[in-house]
Amino acid sequence: MVVSKSIFDYKVIRRERRKTASLQVSPTNEVSIIVPKELSDENIERIIKRKTPWIISKLKFNEEVQYPHKAKEYVSGESFPYLGRNYRLKVIAGKADTVGLLNGRFVVTVKKRTADATDLVIKELLTQWYIEHAASKLKERLKRYEERIGVLSNGKIKIKSLKRQWGSCTKDGTMNFNWRIIIAPISIVDYVVVHELCHLIQHDHSKEFWRLLKRVMPDYQERKEWLRINGALLDL
Repeated sequence: MVVSKSIFDYKVIRRERRKTASLQVSPTNEVSIIVPKELSDENIERIIKRKTPWIISKLKFNEEVQYPHKAKEYVSGESFPYLGRNYRLKVIAGKADTVGLLNGRFVVTVKKRTADATDLVIKELLTQWYIEHAASKLKERLKRYEERIGVLSNGKIKIKSLKRQWGSCTKDGTMNFNWRIIIAPISIVDYVVVHELCHLIQHDHSKEFWRLLKRVMPDYQERKEWLRINGALLDL
Protein backbone atom coordinates (compact mmCIF):
# COMPACT_ATOMS: atom_id res chain seq x y z
CA MET A 1 0.00 0.00 0.00
CA VAL A 2 1.35 3.43 -1.00
CA VAL A 3 0.30 6.37 1.16
CA SER A 4 0.48 9.87 -0.30
CA LYS A 5 1.86 12.66 1.90
CA SER A 6 2.25 16.38 1.19
CA ILE A 7 6.03 16.11 1.46
CA PHE A 8 6.68 12.51 0.40
CA ASP A 9 4.87 9.28 -0.39
CA TYR A 10 5.63 6.10 1.50
CA LYS A 11 4.93 2.43 1.00
CA VAL A 12 3.57 0.25 3.81
CA ILE A 13 4.81 -3.34 3.80
CA ARG A 14 3.09 -5.68 6.27
CA ARG A 15 4.87 -8.84 7.41
CA GLU A 16 3.37 -11.62 9.54
CA ARG A 17 6.52 -12.39 11.52
CA ARG A 18 7.52 -8.78 11.97
CA LYS A 19 7.55 -7.59 15.61
CA THR A 20 8.72 -3.99 15.20
CA ALA A 21 8.42 -1.23 12.60
CA SER A 22 11.35 -0.37 10.36
CA LEU A 23 11.73 2.66 8.09
CA GLN A 24 13.79 2.61 4.89
CA VAL A 25 14.72 5.33 2.41
CA SER A 26 16.28 3.93 -0.74
CA PRO A 27 18.95 5.79 -2.75
CA THR A 28 16.21 6.42 -5.34
CA ASN A 29 14.11 8.23 -2.70
CA GLU A 30 11.55 5.48 -2.19
CA VAL A 31 10.27 5.63 1.39
CA SER A 32 8.90 2.43 2.89
CA ILE A 33 7.90 1.25 6.34
CA ILE A 34 7.92 -2.46 7.20
CA VAL A 35 5.46 -3.21 10.01
CA PRO A 36 3.79 -6.13 11.83
CA LYS A 37 0.72 -7.33 9.95
CA GLU A 38 -1.74 -6.17 12.62
CA LEU A 39 -0.30 -2.70 13.28
CA SER A 40 -3.01 -0.09 12.81
CA ASP A 41 -2.87 2.68 10.21
CA GLU A 42 -3.07 5.24 13.03
CA ASN A 43 0.08 3.86 14.66
CA ILE A 44 1.85 3.79 11.33
CA GLU A 45 0.97 7.44 10.75
CA ARG A 46 2.28 8.33 14.21
CA ILE A 47 5.60 6.62 13.44
CA ILE A 48 5.88 8.42 10.10
CA LYS A 49 5.08 11.77 11.73
CA ARG A 50 7.66 11.23 14.47
CA LYS A 51 10.33 10.17 11.96
CA THR A 52 9.56 12.79 9.30
CA PRO A 53 12.65 14.94 10.09
CA TRP A 54 14.84 11.83 9.71
CA ILE A 55 13.13 10.87 6.44
CA ILE A 56 13.57 14.36 5.02
CA SER A 57 17.25 14.34 5.95
CA LYS A 58 17.71 11.06 4.06
CA LEU A 59 15.85 12.39 1.02
CA LYS A 60 18.12 15.44 0.97
CA PHE A 61 21.15 13.18 1.41
CA ASN A 62 20.16 11.25 -1.74
CA GLU A 63 19.78 14.46 -3.69
CA GLU A 64 23.21 15.84 -2.81
CA VAL A 65 24.49 14.82 -6.21
CA GLN A 66 22.69 14.62 -9.51
CA TYR A 67 24.90 13.07 -12.13
CA PRO A 68 23.95 13.57 -15.75
CA HIS A 69 23.96 10.40 -17.85
CA LYS A 70 24.74 12.24 -21.08
CA ALA A 71 28.26 11.79 -22.42
CA LYS A 72 30.48 14.79 -21.74
CA GLU A 73 31.58 17.11 -24.53
CA TYR A 74 33.96 19.16 -22.35
CA VAL A 75 32.55 22.51 -23.38
CA SER A 76 31.65 25.62 -21.41
CA GLY A 77 28.41 25.28 -19.48
CA GLU A 78 28.68 21.57 -18.65
CA SER A 79 28.54 20.52 -15.01
CA PHE A 80 31.23 18.50 -13.25
CA PRO A 81 30.68 17.25 -9.68
CA TYR A 82 33.30 17.53 -6.97
CA LEU A 83 32.61 16.42 -3.38
CA GLY A 84 28.92 16.17 -4.19
CA ARG A 85 28.46 19.63 -5.67
CA ASN A 86 28.13 20.48 -9.35
CA TYR A 87 30.38 23.14 -10.87
CA ARG A 88 29.99 24.65 -14.31
CA LEU A 89 32.89 24.39 -16.73
CA LYS A 90 34.33 27.49 -18.36
CA VAL A 91 36.85 26.97 -21.16
CA ILE A 92 39.06 29.85 -22.24
CA ALA A 93 41.96 30.20 -24.63
CA GLY A 94 45.40 31.02 -23.28
CA LYS A 95 49.12 30.48 -23.56
CA ALA A 96 49.24 27.36 -21.35
CA ASP A 97 47.04 24.44 -20.33
CA THR A 98 45.76 25.00 -16.79
CA VAL A 99 42.74 24.16 -14.65
CA GLY A 100 41.40 25.61 -11.42
CA LEU A 101 38.24 25.86 -9.35
CA LEU A 102 37.59 29.60 -9.27
CA ASN A 103 34.51 31.51 -8.11
CA GLY A 104 32.35 28.40 -8.20
CA ARG A 105 33.47 27.29 -11.67
CA PHE A 106 35.97 24.93 -13.18
CA VAL A 107 38.07 27.28 -15.31
CA VAL A 108 40.17 25.43 -17.90
CA THR A 109 42.64 27.37 -20.00
CA VAL A 110 43.84 25.65 -23.17
CA LYS A 111 46.14 26.53 -25.99
CA LYS A 112 44.66 26.63 -29.48
CA ARG A 113 44.18 23.14 -30.98
CA THR A 114 41.80 21.23 -33.19
CA ALA A 115 38.41 20.61 -31.59
CA ASP A 116 39.04 16.89 -30.97
CA ALA A 117 42.45 17.51 -29.46
CA THR A 118 41.03 20.22 -27.21
CA ASP A 119 38.36 17.88 -25.84
CA LEU A 120 41.01 15.32 -24.93
CA VAL A 121 43.24 17.92 -23.28
CA ILE A 122 40.37 19.30 -21.19
CA LYS A 123 39.47 15.81 -19.96
CA GLU A 124 43.11 15.06 -19.10
CA LEU A 125 43.51 18.38 -17.28
CA LEU A 126 40.35 17.83 -15.25
CA THR A 127 41.33 14.25 -14.43
CA GLN A 128 44.73 15.35 -13.16
CA TRP A 129 43.10 18.06 -11.06
CA TYR A 130 40.79 15.49 -9.45
CA ILE A 131 43.69 13.14 -8.75
CA GLU A 132 45.75 15.87 -7.06
CA HIS A 133 42.84 17.07 -4.95
CA ALA A 134 41.85 13.52 -4.06
CA ALA A 135 45.28 13.05 -2.47
CA SER A 136 45.03 16.14 -0.27
CA LYS A 137 41.37 15.65 0.70
CA LEU A 138 41.82 11.96 1.55
CA LYS A 139 44.85 12.73 3.73
CA GLU A 140 42.73 15.29 5.57
CA ARG A 141 39.88 12.83 6.16
CA LEU A 142 42.26 10.05 7.22
CA LYS A 143 43.75 12.27 9.89
CA ARG A 144 40.32 13.21 11.18
CA TYR A 145 39.08 9.64 11.55
CA GLU A 146 42.33 8.14 12.81
CA GLU A 147 41.83 10.07 16.03
CA ARG A 148 38.20 9.03 16.28
CA ILE A 149 38.88 5.33 15.69
CA GLY A 150 42.07 5.27 17.73
CA VAL A 151 44.30 3.87 15.02
CA LEU A 152 47.25 5.27 13.08
CA SER A 153 48.07 4.58 9.46
CA ASN A 154 51.60 5.14 8.22
CA GLY A 155 50.42 8.31 6.51
CA LYS A 156 51.20 6.93 3.07
CA ILE A 157 48.43 6.94 0.51
CA LYS A 158 48.35 6.12 -3.18
CA ILE A 159 45.76 7.49 -5.60
CA LYS A 160 44.94 5.04 -8.36
CA SER A 161 42.49 4.45 -11.17
CA LEU A 162 40.88 1.30 -9.83
CA LYS A 163 38.17 -0.55 -11.73
CA ARG A 164 36.44 -2.53 -9.02
CA GLN A 165 37.53 -1.00 -5.74
CA TRP A 166 37.15 2.33 -4.01
CA GLY A 167 39.89 1.66 -1.51
CA SER A 168 42.21 -0.93 -0.05
CA CYS A 169 45.04 -1.09 2.47
CA THR A 170 48.21 -3.13 2.69
CA LYS A 171 49.59 -4.89 5.74
CA ASP A 172 52.04 -2.05 6.34
CA GLY A 173 49.15 0.46 6.48
CA THR A 174 49.51 1.99 3.02
CA MET A 175 46.12 3.22 1.81
CA ASN A 176 45.11 2.90 -1.84
CA PHE A 177 42.17 4.97 -3.06
CA ASN A 178 40.30 5.30 -6.32
CA TRP A 179 40.55 8.97 -7.31
CA ARG A 180 36.95 8.93 -8.57
CA ILE A 181 35.62 8.75 -5.01
CA ILE A 182 36.36 12.47 -4.72
CA ILE A 183 33.46 13.09 -7.11
CA ALA A 184 31.02 11.80 -4.49
CA PRO A 185 29.63 13.71 -1.48
CA ILE A 186 32.00 14.04 1.46
CA SER A 187 29.85 11.62 3.48
CA ILE A 188 30.61 8.91 0.91
CA VAL A 189 34.31 9.80 0.88
CA ASP A 190 34.28 9.43 4.65
CA TYR A 191 32.67 6.00 4.39
CA VAL A 192 35.50 4.74 2.18
CA VAL A 193 38.13 6.28 4.48
CA VAL A 194 36.60 4.79 7.64
CA HIS A 195 36.16 1.43 5.93
CA GLU A 196 39.87 1.21 5.16
CA LEU A 197 40.94 2.49 8.58
CA CYS A 198 38.83 -0.20 10.24
CA HIS A 199 40.77 -2.76 8.22
CA LEU A 200 43.88 -1.77 10.17
CA ILE A 201 42.14 -3.31 13.18
CA GLN A 202 40.07 -6.03 11.50
CA HIS A 203 41.73 -7.24 8.30
CA ASP A 204 38.72 -9.12 6.94
CA HIS A 205 35.00 -8.50 6.54
CA SER A 206 34.05 -10.47 9.61
CA LYS A 207 31.18 -9.60 11.95
CA GLU A 208 33.73 -7.86 14.16
CA PHE A 209 34.74 -5.62 11.26
CA TRP A 210 31.19 -4.50 10.49
CA ARG A 211 30.50 -4.04 14.21
CA LEU A 212 33.52 -1.73 14.46
CA LEU A 213 32.50 0.18 11.36
CA LYS A 214 28.98 0.67 12.71
CA ARG A 215 30.34 1.96 16.01
CA VAL A 216 32.30 4.64 14.21
CA MET A 217 29.72 5.31 11.50
CA PRO A 218 26.20 4.18 12.55
CA ASP A 219 24.67 4.88 9.11
CA TYR A 220 27.42 3.18 7.11
CA GLN A 221 24.91 0.82 5.44
CA GLU A 222 23.12 3.72 3.77
CA ARG A 223 26.39 5.18 2.55
CA LYS A 224 27.52 1.79 1.31
CA GLU A 225 24.25 1.31 -0.56
CA TRP A 226 24.48 4.78 -2.10
CA LEU A 227 27.93 3.94 -3.42
CA ARG A 228 26.79 0.57 -4.75
CA ILE A 229 24.02 2.20 -6.78
CA ASN A 230 25.73 5.43 -7.82
CA GLY A 231 29.34 4.29 -8.07
CA ALA A 232 29.23 3.70 -11.81
CA LEU A 233 28.29 7.35 -12.32
CA LEU A 234 31.39 8.65 -10.54
CA ASP A 235 33.45 9.42 -13.59
CA LEU A 236 34.38 12.21 -15.94
